[in-house]
Amino acid sequence: MTTPARAAAGPTTGFLEESPGNRSSMRLMCLLALLASIAFGSITMLRSAPMVSRDAAGQDSLTYPPRDDTGMIVTFAFLLAAFAPKVVQKFAEQRLGALGSTGLRELVLGVVRSDPATATDSAAAGTPSAAAAEDPRLGQLREELGRLRAELERSRTPIQVSPATPVAPPAPALTPLERIRLGGSL
Repeated sequence: MTTPARAAAGPTTGFLEESPGNRSSMRLMCLLALLASIAFGSITMLRSAPMVSRDAAGQDSLTYPPRDDTGMIVTFAFLLAAFAPKVVQKFAEQRLGALGSTGLRELVLGVVRSDPATATDSAAAGTPSAAAAEDPRLGQLREELGRLRAELERSRTPIQVSPATPVAPPAPALTPLERIRLGGSL
């Protein structure tokens, strides 16, 4: 693709960007986990390679190190850490993408409505086709949200501050000679 064609197509994302200008720390962490996996895999292969040793007669013989699966487990864990977060993010975006149009974000954050009871009433008063298209889990989420908000309101207690009590000035410290006279030690 030529440069003028790229400019006409719009801004492109960089290697570590989700969208143009929006850097992704998840991609950076996945890349670092992939590099760590490659490094640990290389170290594991080098440690498990047979070694040439000479016996007392001067003959070469191959000796194998004891079998240890720790390197393979660490390598697999880093591989999993490199690819699993993006897969989980893609599935979450696909599953929750339809919920973005239902007003759940506004309901949870309280951007549009602050009372969950009015939000569920207005959603129930909507058209029958909108109610039929709504995910049944959304209703459960709204009920749970209303219950949690009510619990938060009940748990809020005002902070009570007691008046400060005056503190007596500290007693003068004893000198070492006075401590010895009183029968103590230094």
